[in-house]
Amino acid sequence: MRTSQASVGDWQALYKTVYNATSLKEVCRVLSQSVHIFRKITETFSDDLHRITNYISKIVDFPESSLQSRFVVKTGVDEQLDHKKRIFSQLPEVMSKVAQEELNKLKDFVTECSVLYIPQIGYLLAIPESGITDLTKLGDNYGIEGLTFVFSSNNVYNYRSPATRDLDSMLGDTKCDITDMETAIMYRLQDIVLEHSRVLLATLDLAAELDCLLALAACAREYKYVRPTITEENVIEIEGGRHPIQELCCSTFVPNDVQSNSEYGRIKVLTGPNACGKSIYLKQVALIVFMAQIGSFVPAEEAHIGLVDRIYTRVRSLESVSVGLSTFMIDINQMSEALRNAGENSLCIVDEFGKGTDMIDGLAILCASIKHWVGQGTSCPHVLVSTHFHTMIQRHLLPRSPLIKYLTLETLENGVELVFLYQLVEGQTSFSYACHVAAQAGLPSDIVKRGIEVSELLRQCKPVQRVDTLDTDTQNKRCEAIVQQFLALDIETADIKAFLSQCVLPTFEGKL
Repeated sequence: MRTSQASVGDWQALYKTVYNATSLKEVCRVLSQSVHIFRKITETFSDDLHRITNYISKIVDFPESSLQSRFVVKTGVDEQLDHKKRIFSQLPEVMSKVAQEELNKLKDFVTECSVLYIPQIGYLLAIPESGITDLTKLGDNYGIEGLTFVFSSNNVYNYRSPATRDLDSMLGDTKCDITDMETAIMYRLQDIVLEHSRVLLATLDLAAELDCLLALAACAREYKYVRPTITEENVIEIEGGRHPIQELCCSTFVPNDVQSNSEYGRIKVLTGPNACGKSIYLKQVALIVFMAQIGSFVPAEEAHIGLVDRIYTRVRSLESVSVGLSTFMIDINQMSEALRNAGENSLCIVDEFGKGTDMIDGLAILCASIKHWVGQGTSCPHVLVSTHFHTMIQRHLLPRSPLIKYLTLETLENGVELVFLYQLVEGQTSFSYACHVAAQAGLPSDIVKRGIEVSELLRQCKPVQRVDTLDTDTQNKRCEAIVQQFLALDIETADIKAFLSQCVLPTFEGKL
């Protein structure tokens, strides 16, 4: 409205807003005023809303506005406007009557005519070519006695006559006049609305706040959230925590605890197979802490949470060509924010940082980041890190510190099948079981089998042979057989060329 671009839909939305806001005020007024949001709505939703509702209701003709796709004023608002509309509604009848009178005055070779109105041009007498019996009787430039030719279009000749000029002088551009008058009324109504813009904006803010509180309350009741204990201690202690979204998307959600304090360590390094629930656990901790800070109940059995000033995350890289940054550069920027600004009351969530670059470089930067937080001592923030860099733990790349605790999510391996238990325990894992996840994703079985073979060879520090190369044992046995045949060969009597062609050459040429 400030830019004079309010559409019919905008006016409808405004009317619904202020109409329902007045009803909302009446509901809140009879409720307990000790509740801050009810008291605030009762005080802020003034009679100005009712006044705006009445103005819009009495002025705007919404059904007609929707049909004409413009602002239309109701009857009874402006007497002069109503008079114009009555004239405009009678125009078809008047124009038909004038057309009949004009046809009676015209020459006999004109058998058909009509009166039409064109905005900004006025009223014209239209004679179709089919209504002229003899075109040769038309004068120069389609002239007809008593008429002034204006233009022709689509085989219709348009003229001015004394009668159409009288219509122009008496009625004028009635349609344009109506539109101009309704636009002027719209601007006056718009000014009244803008005078109360502060009340309207406050109404929107409070309605949104109430909507949010009602949503949180409904979820707390329906999904059995608990009231967290907010403490001045720098701790995050959650018993039976759940992810508020993920638990709605699966049949059974396994809750897990969180212990982040001076006794149980403030840095948690989480390892585990792919798809075992590491990212879900990290996100649920951040969400529970955030919900507690804004005053919501939380999805847990019990929660003691200290005040948290910031939550830093390195969870997801939003890639876009418009950013002009690589995936790893985006990750580094997120980590940089956490490392430079996280304090002892901050929470840092780091999910698989370093995977966007060379493994050695990513591992080195991740270890250095964790060491940086360890070096802060009692000023260390709450940090949860998930990683597949198992070398970091196996080679003891991190310092021994009571601040660091190693956690993993339990799994059971039943032959070739991997069962996820999603239960958090202390310890670490040495395998990511990527091949199990690949098989579940539908990767061809021969590719999965080959991946398991290569992974096992690398784990045992053995050379990896090409798929079409015989393994070492088979090659040794074939070579031994050739040697035995050669030793048993009588060189003086045997055909050496036949021996080589039948034994040695097929053995190697056929298998390489």
